[in-house]
Amino acid sequence: MKILLRLIPILIVGLFLDHIIIVDSDSSFILTGMMFGLVSIIFLLLFCWVLYRDQRIYRATSNKLNFIPTIAGLLLILSFFVTSYVLSLRDKSPKLLQAAYDGGYNGAWFEFREDGTYKFCNSSGIGVDYFRGKYSMTDTIITLDKMNIDNVIKSNKLAIRQNLSLASPTKEIYQINDNHAMVDKNFVFTVNFDNRKK
Repeated sequence: MKILLRLIPILIVGLFLDHIIIVDSDSSFILTGMMFGLVSIIFLLLFCWVLYRDQRIYRATSNKLNFIPTIAGLLLILSFFVTSYVLSLRDKSPKLLQAAYDGGYNGAWFEFREDGTYKFCNSSGIGVDYFRGKYSMTDTIITLDKMNIDNVIKSNKLAIRQNLSLASPTKEIYQINDNHAMVDKNFVFTVNFDNRKK
């Protein structure tokens, strides 16, 4: 029974911390970082207390089962690193094309990667939401696997076009329909990085 008093709190705090790591990989809010730091400190303090208590009880009883909460804590620490590593693999492929929309306080950008995946980021002044998926590209037409992304992207087709009306010609990405007509003139993405084979 005493072992549960040490095991349950470390499991609850540790699993909550793992949850924050997973959720933060697809959404970043200004308070999320502060919450992550606070929960991390609570977990470390709790782990130190559990380790101290497990050692004291083991010395008194010589029962190795008293280290179950410590082992659970170590496994949770390992899971934090494994979870972070696995989530980072999603963005491992080199960028092929990057384009951004600057709305002043808000913004959005696309990262198209060589492995056929993309990351769409929609940001406000206090946070960013990340959306990932797959795409295919034929010449200057990009086809996404989703039709609607966060009420910003309203078409699964994008077109890369040269804007010659500016002082220096720039490449831009537009949302288009099946007839190649522009869908939303408010969201035009300026290409900042283009590593496609010419």
